[in-house]
Amino acid sequence: MSIHFSIHFITKWGESLTLLLRFINSDGIISEHTKEMFCDAGFIWKADLRLSPEVELIEYQYELKNTEATVVRESGDYRKLPIPTHKKDIRIVDSWRSPNGDSAFGSLVFRDCYFKRDIANDTYTDALPADASLVLQVHCLQVESHRHFAIVGNQECLGNWDVTKKVRLTGENFPLWSVGLSVDEIKFPLEYKYLLVDTATDEVLAWGGGPNRVLQTADKKSLTVVTDEHFLRTIAPWRAAGVAIPVFSLRSKKSFGIGEFYDLKLMTDWAVCTGQKMIQTLPINDTILYHSNYDSYPYNAVSVYALHPVYLNLEAVGKLKDPGRKAYFTARKKEFNAKTFADYQVVMDAKWEYLKEVYAESGAKVFKSEEFCLFFDKNKEWLVPYAVFSFLRDKFGTPEFHTWPEYSVYNRENVDVLASVSSESYYDIAFFYFLQYHLDKQLSEVHDYARSRGICIKGDIPIGVSPRSVDAWMNPEMFNTSMQAGAPPDDFSETGQNWGFPTYNWERMEQDNYLWWKNRFKKLAEYFDAYRIDHILGFFRIWEIPQDAVWGLTGTFNPSLPFTISELEAKGLRWEEDRFLKPYLQEHVLQAVFGQYYDEAVRVYFEKDGWQRYKFKEKFNTQRKVEHHFTSLGYNFSTKDVLIRDGLYKLHCEVLFLRDARQPDRFHPRISMHSSATFRDLSESMRRTLDSIYVDYFYHRHNEFWKKQALKKLPALLSATNMLVCGEDLGMVPDSVPEVMRQLEILSLEIQRMPKKPHHEFAMPCDAPYLSVCTTSTHDMNPVRAWWLEDHTITQRFYNRALGLQGPAPEKCEPWIAERIVNQHLESPSMLIILPWQDWMAIDEKYAHENPLSERINVPSNPRNFWCYRMHIYLEDLVKATDINQHILQLITANGRL
Repeated sequence: MSIHFSIHFITKWGESLTLLLRFINSDGIISEHTKEMFCDAGFIWKADLRLSPEVELIEYQYELKNTEATVVRESGDYRKLPIPTHKKDIRIVDSWRSPNGDSAFGSLVFRDCYFKRDIANDTYTDALPADASLVLQVHCLQVESHRHFAIVGNQECLGNWDVTKKVRLTGENFPLWSVGLSVDEIKFPLEYKYLLVDTATDEVLAWGGGPNRVLQTADKKSLTVVTDEHFLRTIAPWRAAGVAIPVFSLRSKKSFGIGEFYDLKLMTDWAVCTGQKMIQTLPINDTILYHSNYDSYPYNAVSVYALHPVYLNLEAVGKLKDPGRKAYFTARKKEFNAKTFADYQVVMDAKWEYLKEVYAESGAKVFKSEEFCLFFDKNKEWLVPYAVFSFLRDKFGTPEFHTWPEYSVYNRENVDVLASVSSESYYDIAFFYFLQYHLDKQLSEVHDYARSRGICIKGDIPIGVSPRSVDAWMNPEMFNTSMQAGAPPDDFSETGQNWGFPTYNWERMEQDNYLWWKNRFKKLAEYFDAYRIDHILGFFRIWEIPQDAVWGLTGTFNPSLPFTISELEAKGLRWEEDRFLKPYLQEHVLQAVFGQYYDEAVRVYFEKDGWQRYKFKEKFNTQRKVEHHFTSLGYNFSTKDVLIRDGLYKLHCEVLFLRDARQPDRFHPRISMHSSATFRDLSESMRRTLDSIYVDYFYHRHNEFWKKQALKKLPALLSATNMLVCGEDLGMVPDSVPEVMRQLEILSLEIQRMPKKPHHEFAMPCDAPYLSVCTTSTHDMNPVRAWWLEDHTITQRFYNRALGLQGPAPEKCEPWIAERIVNQHLESPSMLIILPWQDWMAIDEKYAHENPLSERINVPSNPRNFWCYRMHIYLEDLVKATDINQHILQLITANGRL
């Protein structure tokens, strides 16, 4: 058997193509090979193979090697070539497979949900003719399940361009659409086009754009397989709408005071009756640290694998035998469901009580079941350490594992002994197996139900993990625990954000090709078909804050390219270490910060350091020490206390440069230095010099460097699963971020109130790219009605400029305004419009919450935010609300998103 590969690819001098091959025989044994290709006339790259008779299938892919010795593979999975028995010579004619804006359609959500093809009941079953000598096929992912491909051309066997005689292609090997022909019936050159056809009506919906495709010749003694790429769709692309709401915010009559996984079934039903296709959630991992409301923060994961027990439906776990206890919990359920908010810890305590009791009654039986044994064997690598960690946290009363008298350092042998069936602690440890088994069972059931109804549930990958997590306990080498992750100042917080997570040791993670991340993504894929990468900028660089800092202003980017003193001096800066690195605590600065409390502040917190100059007393010389001091006063801060505390924080940031933590002879300009007193007091020429350095550092110096960092990590991570990928690309976005996201075809996030174009106050949804998720607001912002009340001068400009309306803006965001905003988004080119549930309800006064200010989920500048928002309508009633549901359906339908 001879196979001759050819592909047209225009290379530059020094570049070459390689063929990556996998030979698979009848026993399923795979052997891998590479074949260097040679370039013929007209940039046709070729390679010839001789195959042994045992090979039944070849998988192959093309790879480009450039002059820098780096390699680029064509996109997608390996191509598949079944070896035919009727021909001994095969000629392959390929085109380079590159991203064409359609890679999203190869993801699970389209393959197994939106575009799922009912192959078993497909009335068209024509396979390729066994004696075909020519196969024409097109690779196309964006084909809805009620459509198929056909072909017409300049030959009688292809209808002579008559669409009534078009030939249907088989989608048996989707996303390849193929037809088998006989070379004897063709007079070359062959010209042809692919057609997109409605299966029910046989109507041609679109001819492929561009010039006719041409095949000059083919040998009837061989089997020639021509694979075409990039069907140019000349009709509107697929678009849809969805809803965003945290699981804890759901409300049903069957849940126990807080949203539960099973409530997602009702939300699925509502999505179906309103014509929506996606439900976007917040992270659902276990966050239990202190058994307090602090644990309501969904981004502070204790484990990147374990699910949060608060989302369990109690009766589905098991029913209690004692009638008195059943009546008690029924009363508690009624009490909690009457509340306007999710009373996290009170609900969690009651659920914990119930789960302990049902565990005592049914745990042993569950552990003997085949389903549990399969679950345990599949998940034990993370489940056992997680259960032991949770047991030790509760036993010692703290998640601060460094302080535990035993097991403070993870040791697998010791953990396995502690978790063994013969251990005295086994019963308490196995309780966490019991919980995770039921969580997995319930969420998997929800996932299957949503898919069966054509709805995708979209998950959320937090950028960080808790420093008090089982992951940090097990794998401390993966994290920089001496630093904290956060974000530089932005629209959410003028002082930056400090999330308190350790940053990642990417150098260590790279050593095993990011296995920790890949396993994390694979676990998420068990429950979701799409996901949002929280703070995707963190894969380019992370904002890293020292452990002794509270605010984010004294952070630096990592990785980064800090300046040497010689570089700074070459840019015209005369280096003054004390002036640039020490807090600028001049008398007039302190007076401006503390005002009437100046004398008291100086007396308590500072000491003299020269003429009209001060320094912090040692017990207050870091922000953490200041924080500890004020925390020790209790939580009843006076206005004066807050002013002095924040003033001290601010003064700790009165520096112009920060010393690099890893290279102490290099320095970073301090973010937002222009608003500092130390900058204002410089000479004008010095300010101009610093401004030039600042602009270079934050907007130019790192672009290519950060691009390379992202392209090392993201492709490896994304390849771990076949989920649809969306990136949260908000904040201080380097120029390289949009470029990389376009290259990898990751959907961006577009928000009208957070424009990405400089010098624009509002973004216009009509300008959003197709590969994006467009929305009115996020969980970190006020929904539209509450935002309307924030600042009337801003809403007035929005009313006139963004909405194009004349005259004074109404005091409130009335339903017709909310509908206009929603409609703007639905008209957008974006693939997905995912709106907060609150903003959907805003279009109808009957269903909108009476108090818009109660609908916000998170305030990013408050690290102690209580995440307790709960929808004010029962899902059972929402599904029956025909008036608003039909209204939403009409809006979605009118905008071509159904």
